[in-house]
Amino acid sequence: MPPGSRSPGRIDPILSGLRAVLDHYRERNTLPPLTEADRLDGKTCLVTGPSAGLGRAIAPELARRGCRVILACRAGHEGLAEAVGRESGNRDVTQRPLDLADLASVTALCDGLARDGLRLDLLVSNAGIAPLGNRLTRDGLPELFQVNFLGSFLLVNRLLADGVIPSQTFAAPGTAPDGGPVRGVPRVVITSSETHRSCPPIDFERFGQFPDFGLMEGTTWYGHSKLYVQTFACELGRRLVRADGTPDVSVFSYCPGAVRTSISREGGFMGKLMTAYFMDPKVAMWPAIHCAASRTLEGRSRLYLYLRHVAETDARSSDPRNGERLWRQSLELLAARGIRLQSWPAAHP
Repeated sequence: MPPGSRSPGRIDPILSGLRAVLDHYRERNTLPPLTEADRLDGKTCLVTGPSAGLGRAIAPELARRGCRVILACRAGHEGLAEAVGRESGNRDVTQRPLDLADLASVTALCDGLARDGLRLDLLVSNAGIAPLGNRLTRDGLPELFQVNFLGSFLLVNRLLADGVIPSQTFAAPGTAPDGGPVRGVPRVVITSSETHRSCPPIDFERFGQFPDFGLMEGTTWYGHSKLYVQTFACELGRRLVRADGTPDVSVFSYCPGAVRTSISREGGFMGKLMTAYFMDPKVAMWPAIHCAASRTLEGRSRLYLYLRHVAETDARSSDPRNGERLWRQSLELLAARGIRLQSWPAAHP
């Protein structure tokens, strides 16, 4: 039974993992194959969460395709840029600090990119966590909510507003850094999850609030955080459209399937057991690389990939009313913490 056919509620982590493994083995690739001609020469990319798992696989592949890669990750990963450079054969890899659990860190990264006059052709918003319980960040927000969604919402808004991601729709006059020409339409690639279909709906009266949970409820609330992410991806794509209907910035989201990464490290033996048959990140990364590099996606936007085929997102995430409300309440939540972002008008073609 496909995930979308079940009533949203509690997600059984074992059944969810088994279903994801089966989906991988039954999957038929319907995407046009990537070739060596799908290059990123002369382009600049920022990758969040590049120190391990999926992001650690994505970053060298983007560099191998000629991209200038900026790795945005937490402290404690010194030498990562050099390692990615050696693996890819591309030495144009640098590293900047980013901790999505600290909103000040997100602001500092954005300030630095704008100050240095950088322009991005590509953002891979990949960082995420699956904690064992509902911890709070120093900003007083649930860690799962802030790291998986709100920190990235702030990051994307700032990059657009500052002109670091060039956009006619978002950037205020005079804010675009002088970083040289951008080749083609910029892209934003967001790591989502099929679990967004089966989790409880967003309670806009208790926006950003998560209950206490343990190991067996972790998948449910991880999926709930990804419902925020997928709703954001759909709304971002709607807003980044020019008057003629073409994308101002192309927005793609994808679920890589069940990936064997350290994201479930807090699950201990049970977590290791559940992920033993999951995909290697070097296999699971290909939907992200397709979204980032495929020439067949030029001029397209608002696509969601599950594994290697285009899929429809859950109706809750694609509902413009939910998207507009999520956007507005996210701005309000950040403003309450002293971070005021420009309110961009919703556009729903």
